[in-house]
Amino acid sequence: MDAAQQIDAMERALTRLGIVLLEEELPDEAHIDGGLCKVGGALVVYVSPTAPPWRRSEVLLNALRRLPHREVWLPPEIRRLLENDDFCDNPVRLIPSGSEEER
Repeated sequence: MDAAQQIDAMERALTRLGIVLLEEELPDEAHIDGGLCKVGGALVVYVSPTAPPWRRSEVLLNALRRLPHREVWLPPEIRRLLENDDFCDNPVRLIPSGSEEER
């Protein structure tokens, strides 16, 4: 499973949980690439359209961790990342790329 497939699986899981996904540039002073929040009673995950894939994955994983993700199907490798407490310490290993040079 490549990075795009993993991101797609997490986005589908969030959607099945009733979460609205929005790609929207956040203000520079926010110093974040996105996150889970409540807007008008609805849970929303904002993700910056310019965020690199590893950061997008981090935002999606953080959102899933805060939700009842055990109720939806996720690939085993995503489940392992959700259970790993230190996944943010090394973002490059979040979603392995195809070549060793990029790691």
